[in-house]
Amino acid sequence: MSATSSWAAQDINLRVGDVKGDRIVALRASGELENLPYKLTIDTFASGAPVQEALNAGALDVGLTGDLPFLFVYAAGAPVKAIDAWKNNPDSIALLTSQHSTIHSLQDLKGKRIAVNRGGWGHYLILGLLERAGLKPSDVTLNFLGPVDGRAALASGAVDAWAPWEPYVSSAIIQDKARLVPQGGGQGIMSGYSYVLARETALSDADKRKAISDLLTRLAKAQVWAKQHPQQFAEALAKELQFPLNVTQAWIADAQVSPVVFDKSIAATLQQSADFFHGYKVLPKAIDVAPAFDYGLAEGANQVAKQFLATSPKAEATP
Repeated sequence: MSATSSWAAQDINLRVGDVKGDRIVALRASGELENLPYKLTIDTFASGAPVQEALNAGALDVGLTGDLPFLFVYAAGAPVKAIDAWKNNPDSIALLTSQHSTIHSLQDLKGKRIAVNRGGWGHYLILGLLERAGLKPSDVTLNFLGPVDGRAALASGAVDAWAPWEPYVSSAIIQDKARLVPQGGGQGIMSGYSYVLARETALSDADKRKAISDLLTRLAKAQVWAKQHPQQFAEALAKELQFPLNVTQAWIADAQVSPVVFDKSIAATLQQSADFFHGYKVLPKAIDVAPAFDYGLAEGANQVAKQFLATSPKAEATP
């Protein structure tokens, strides 16, 4: 009670940004946004890059986004650290083509035009898939587009393939009749991790730090609730994000979001990604990602994750 009173007295307001709002929807639908001892101002974005931009500009205290966009702002010196993570099914990041496309294998990508988000999951996936197919980046033409423009480009025939993530994968398959390219999933290529990020100015404020730690615990509890109540979560997503219910149901089933224990093993996966991107000169310089992590706020969230994983031993490993 004293902590709650202190936060209320200080009138703490955490400015939070989320991609497409699904984590925020889980917080709200699970009841974890009730009786907050601080204020939340929430904005949603179409992809991770604008979340990073808002964090870097000081418009957000906390941002929820994929792991890879973080590499570039961190490498550029942005005052942001990763403070928690969750995991998506790596195959929920996938290469799509149109219904009547001539692409029926990864080898068929040679000479094709492919839409990806520069420096993000799609970009990383296609480089990994080209390796898998024995092709080089020069064998294809990459069109750097955000997810909304990438979907439109595939639907119009302006590109031959597109590498999105959920919910764009399910939306394109169900609504546009797009199809997965065989072996075009992220298993074996993508880490599947997404991060909670925070500005260093927020982390250096003792009261905000306490509030952020509380928010991380609530996020983990909300993820467990969503995992255990997929139909209720799908209905909440459909209502709040104005998506068709069959899309949100497919999205949840494909993404399989689970809480994880936030420790140095998470940093190891980001280091591998940094080295991979640097090898292709997408990341202009080699970086050590170890200083990019602050493990001190996730104690409560880690307890939730450990309990969940102990009772659902296949939760994190299920692709």
